Amino acid sequence: MNNRRIIDTRRLKDIALHVARRLGLFALARRLTRGGLRILCYHGFELADETGFRPKLFMRPADFEGRMALLAAAGYPVLPLQAALDHLERGTLPPSAVVITIDDGFHSVRAGAAPILKRFGFPATVYVTTYYVDKDAPIFRLAVGYIVAFSPRMRIECGPRPWLPGGELRLDDDEARARLVADIVEYGEQRCTEDGRQRICRELATLLLVDYDALRRTRLVSLMDREELLELKEFDIDVQLHTHRHRFPVDETAATKEIADNRRAMSALVGSDRFEHFCYPSGVYDPIQWEWLSDMGIASATTCEAGLNYRETPRFRLQRFLDDSLVSPITFEAEMSGFLEIARRCRAHLKRLHSRIVSALTPPGRPIEERVGHSQAELL
Repeated sequence: MNNRRIIDTRRLKDIALHVARRLGLFALARRLTRGGLRILCYHGFELADETGFRPKLFMRPADFEGRMALLAAAGYPVLPLQAALDHLERGTLPPSAVVITIDDGFHSVRAGAAPILKRFGFPATVYVTTYYVDKDAPIFRLAVGYIVAFSPRMRIECGPRPWLPGGELRLDDDEARARLVADIVEYGEQRCTEDGRQRICRELATLLLVDYDALRRTRLVSLMDREELLELKEFDIDVQLHTHRHRFPVDETAATKEIADNRRAMSALVGSDRFEHFCYPSGVYDPIQWEWLSDMGIASATTCEAGLNYRETPRFRLQRFLDDSLVSPITFEAEMSGFLEIARRCRAHLKRLHSRIVSALTPPGRPIEERVGHSQAELL
């Protein structure tokens, strides 16, 4: 029922966006927001069946190609990240300019996305987290999730293991699978070395009748290797920083180590030391980290917050649109035109206005919960 409601809501939203485009509102929004830098964010790209496993992490190549075709047909100028930021600072940014960024550095970036970008002549930046590049192994948490998601078994009886309780193992619904993945990942990441984590993956795959050797061979949940990273230069894809272990703690010593280890690994891989741009892992950041980034010679950092970027936008809080195969083409077009950015501004303005009205109508000294409820009732 909830899934159907979500689908119906998305369908209604798409209908509303189609109407807005027909009324010329997309074109108007593009003119009004032409000074804003659009930054797109992608992750992995489907090589086999990954979209069925993590649709917000892996994008179908046909969908990605459709996005690039729309940018080309609509005349959006696509710039390298550094050039775009230079233009933004000087006030010379081409109207409605776009930057394409890709997080993590999956094998499928070189295998799937790079040829598409080259066909359109679009540059891009890929932020690489280097721990699993060094280890040359599937990403543990994704490998566990993949094995559980694609197991043909629904219920099994198994003996106890350190990372798995004995008895009946259920895989017959989404909640059961999610719980199993979370428990195994927590055990492996908290208690095991990487060799131990890979042993867990192999044992789990055997138990659940999944070919782990095939998963390693196809590299569906693995990162690019040194050769692939070097090849990105031929596709006008720049490599930048994303921490070594995909974490950026609110602790200066630990955060500095993540950047230093990431830089060291990247320098060894691609033979360069020019790494000045950074992406927060999972988009999580704290403004206290901005000074640390500056001290480490970082010039910009991207978040996962939706929005356009202007000259006054903090360079350590660059906003991006997270695109994936669940995003409809009309939603993508609405985001690129700036229509959804204007809608977000309107909602924020109405929210602030509502808060001021609530405060004005509330007697002093009332608890905030009671005050809000009472004022809403009065307004209605």
